[in-house]
Amino acid sequence: MKKENITLKDIAKVAGVSTATASLALAGDPRVNFKTKKLVEEVAQRLQYVPNEIGRSLRAKKAETVALIFPNTPHNAFTHPYFVQLLEGISEVLVQNSFQLLLSTTPSEADEAAAYDKILRNRRADGIILWPASIKDSNIPKIIESGFPVVYLGKWHHDDIVTIQRDDFGGAYEATEQLIRNGRTRIVHLTGPLDYQVSIDRVEGYKQALQDNKILFDPALLVEADFSREMADAAVQKLHEESVRYDAIFAANDRMAIGAMRGLRALGLSVPQDVAVIGCDNIETGELIEPALTSIHQPMREIGRLAAERIVAMLTGQDITDKQTMVSSSLVVRESCGTLKN
Repeated sequence: MKKENITLKDIAKVAGVSTATASLALAGDPRVNFKTKKLVEEVAQRLQYVPNEIGRSLRAKKAETVALIFPNTPHNAFTHPYFVQLLEGISEVLVQNSFQLLLSTTPSEADEAAAYDKILRNRRADGIILWPASIKDSNIPKIIESGFPVVYLGKWHHDDIVTIQRDDFGGAYEATEQLIRNGRTRIVHLTGPLDYQVSIDRVEGYKQALQDNKILFDPALLVEADFSREMADAAVQKLHEESVRYDAIFAANDRMAIGAMRGLRALGLSVPQDVAVIGCDNIETGELIEPALTSIHQPMREIGRLAAERIVAMLTGQDITDKQTMVSSSLVVRESCGTLKN
């Protein structure tokens, strides 16, 4: 390798440690043991590694802070119980380990780039927990592969990146199969924005369940939406106007499922007799409405806790053997899908 092409990732690979540990070792962080620090320094010297600007910033005084970054933050994000549970899980672990939490929200990709720059170069945090953004967002690869300690809350294509993933494929598969078991064969999937990996994975789970049950996929039943009640209501009205025949709806979140149920009622259709409905997130409101909403439960508090544990481990010089963690979902069956679980 040419000297100018040597990266922190190369140093970590040769030394047999994580990128975060290599970064901390070269920064002289006392939390990395002497043997590991010496090994990393020797490898860096042998390969003639020249630290980049971010690497040099790690020599600054520690902030004892972890940043939780929400790229392109939806305006209603923090009114959603889903995110509140995530914050509770993260905060619990950080407080126990004497770290502060810095919350960073950005309304646009340009603002997002500026926020990252402040956090990285001004040393406002020692590490980052990163919520997924659009797969088109150019800022995300830069920060994940910068050598800065990062835990990504989603799927990533490099195995050496620490991730906590939700089983969106499995959850969508289980929801779709539940509707099929209940005798439904014309199942609408109201997706989230399809430039997000979570939406892509749920579509794939939905399609796979159809295929495994020998039901042909109909593109007319795949409707892209934006996670809002209003969009789901409008989608139901549009399906009606276009005379699309269906007997079930699987919505990508509970808000859309509730919006779809409202739209169905406006058309004089009943749930689940005419159209069965399943949502995702298992928010409290879903249990309180009539009929009670069947939903995919994803343990967001547990996901937050695991993410915080991983970033603390990285910041204290511990090696992480299982870098990719998949957290299982479960289907909570209530009246809206047409039957109760035995």
